[in-house]
Amino acid sequence: MKSLSLAVLFLIASSSLTSAGMNANLNSAIANMCEKLKTCAFQQMGINASSKQTPTATAINNSVNQACALIKADFTSAATTNTQKRKAIACVSSVTKKTCSELSQPNAPSPPACKGFQSFERAK
Repeated sequence: MKSLSLAVLFLIASSSLTSAGMNANLNSAIANMCEKLKTCAFQQMGINASSKQTPTATAINNSVNQACALIKADFTSAATTNTQKRKAIACVSSVTKKTCSELSQPNAPSPPACKGFQSFERAK
C-alpha cells in the first residue's frame, strides 16, 4: 500500500511539473510571437532599432503589448490541458515563423494550427 501511495504521489507531482513546464513553454512561445509582431510593426513603419524611443515607437510598443496581453489571456483560458497547451504552442509558433510580409496581409487566413483559438478567428 505504501508503494502505491508513493506511486500516486509521484504521478501527481510529475503531472504538476509537466503542466508547469507546458505553461512556461506557452508563455515563451507567446513572448517570441509578440517580439516578432513588434519587429514587423517597426519594420512596416520604417523605425529602426536605434529610434525606438520616439513617440511613434512607444505607441506601437504599447499597442502590441496590449494585443499580446489579450492573446495570452485567450490562450490561458482556452488551453487548460497539456494537449490544448501543445496545440496553443503550435499555433503561436506557426505565427512566429511567418514573414513580416505574410503577417501584414489584411485578409490572410489564420494558420491551420490556430483553428479554435479566439485570437486567431477571423470575423466572417
